[in-house]
Amino acid sequence: MNRWIPNTYHRNGLIQGYDKTYLKNLVQTGNIISGTHHPVIFTLGHLSKCTNTQYDDLHSFVSRKDYLSEIEPHYRTFNIKKRTGGYRNIHVPHPVLKIVQSWIARNILRQVDVHDCAKAYKVGESIYDNALPHCGAQWLLKLDIKDFFSNISERQVYYVFRKMNYPALLSLEMAKLCTKVDHLRVGKRWSNTEKNYAVKEYLFDKVGSLPQGAPTSPALSNIVFKELDELLFMLSLNHEACYTRYADDLTFSFHSSSRAEIIAFKRLVSKELLKFGFNINPKKTRIVPPGARKIVTGLIVNTHKPSIPKEIRDKVKADLYYCEKYGVINHCVKNNYKSIIGFSNHISGMISFIYSIDPVQGGKFKKVYDKLNLPLFVL
Repeated sequence: MNRWIPNTYHRNGLIQGYDKTYLKNLVQTGNIISGTHHPVIFTLGHLSKCTNTQYDDLHSFVSRKDYLSEIEPHYRTFNIKKRTGGYRNIHVPHPVLKIVQSWIARNILRQVDVHDCAKAYKVGESIYDNALPHCGAQWLLKLDIKDFFSNISERQVYYVFRKMNYPALLSLEMAKLCTKVDHLRVGKRWSNTEKNYAVKEYLFDKVGSLPQGAPTSPALSNIVFKELDELLFMLSLNHEACYTRYADDLTFSFHSSSRAEIIAFKRLVSKELLKFGFNINPKKTRIVPPGARKIVTGLIVNTHKPSIPKEIRDKVKADLYYCEKYGVINHCVKNNYKSIIGFSNHISGMISFIYSIDPVQGGKFKKVYDKLNLPLFVL
């Protein structure tokens, strides 16, 4: 990405024969964008050059030409099983679209500050950082936002780019590049009269939303949620509670409270979420009282620091023990693992997870694992 140097840009434009007034307006726009510390981009064509992609491809993505047509879909969708039951839809973007989204995520969205209470999708933050503030609390309130990504619309994404001072048309185009039309989604639409569209191909009666699986979705979700994070933080502060959010998982902890007070607090949180178009998943709402085991993003927070649940440590320990005693193949067959490589990747991932929280215990497991000389498939 070339650095923005307005004088050089203006001079080169004059050499190429562009109108002086036109160049002056472009330079003014460029200076405004540069003032927000984001790369200067004026048009979709400009973005295609920055990303080394073809303008026609980007225009096709923005125009939603794959919707209800026979051309190659812009996303490939598949399901993965949730740990808590049910399935999650993952939408993998077309290779060219993924290049553009990755560029936007890396060069534009990564520069945007998000709320301190947001712990997911941030460099240097982890589930440990999300769990730590809740250690030693007496009460926990755990909430899950229903259909988190699909309830963040292209309208909200459009305003993310507009606040960075990108031109209105380019902001609309980037919003469409970062979102996917959900055939079943209902909600507030863009105005769909022709007079409001400078580019008629963009006239579309469906609103897009963030697809889970796009490189831009994690950062955009944190940026869009920043205002709500601040409201929930202040609400928690006023009720002497601690608040963190890990993607769609909201955790509130209290050092002194009662079930009745927490139920009332939950209603206030639900009301704030509803204002922004989000709903709580009632099946995943948990109020954890004093004396009960408290888990936040997979870690126990009953003591002064987060720890790995005993059942996870015991499972890894048992797997390693039986591999040493009976051999890896026998252990995999007995426990219905489909392949040795699959088992190896699973146990290696669990050891890495344990090591990130408890380096001493994780280091012991790693020594045993290394002696097994298991094959490892690296993506």
